[in-house]
Amino acid sequence: MASYGELGVNVGSVGRWTRFVLGILIVAIVAADFYPTTHTHSAASYLMMALSFLGITAVYTLVHVLIGDKLIGKSAWWGTLIFVVPTIFLLIAPAFDPSLQVGYWVNLPALNHPFELALLLYVGISFFFQWRAEYGGCEVLAIPNFLFRKNYGSYCVPLLPLDAIEKLIVEKKAAGSAGTT
Repeated sequence: MASYGELGVNVGSVGRWTRFVLGILIVAIVAADFYPTTHTHSAASYLMMALSFLGITAVYTLVHVLIGDKLIGKSAWWGTLIFVVPTIFLLIAPAFDPSLQVGYWVNLPALNHPFELALLLYVGISFFFQWRAEYGGCEVLAIPNFLFRKNYGSYCVPLLPLDAIEKLIVEKKAAGSAGTT
């Protein structure tokens, strides 16, 4: 009998391929921003983006190492709160109040756009790691999970409804096929 597994850790075929397509779309959006007709970027802008990407990866890896094992056995909502909410805040809050951009926090406004692109790129690349690992949790954990070979339970808030519906369908089919044999 087939089953879906644990919501927030496992992912089905629909969720897996949705993550792959989202990864492509997000990376394409970031790449399109670098196309010369949309924006002109200086070498400093590219450097700030690369350093921001490395910094984001380092922060998520550090948090993963420091508190990841403490989340084992706890509700996946704790992992979501710790790992997903900051990313959602950093991506959405500046649309409502530009002073909430990271560049303003460090008195370097030129960092705002490269940091946003680096964060989007991190999420996009993480979707590829999720797709490859068949991991259905938070995309921002996908790279540290790959590095340390651990999958901590958390929810990918935007994709949670899709994963929950897929889990319901897979388990309903599995229960139906088990009853016919």
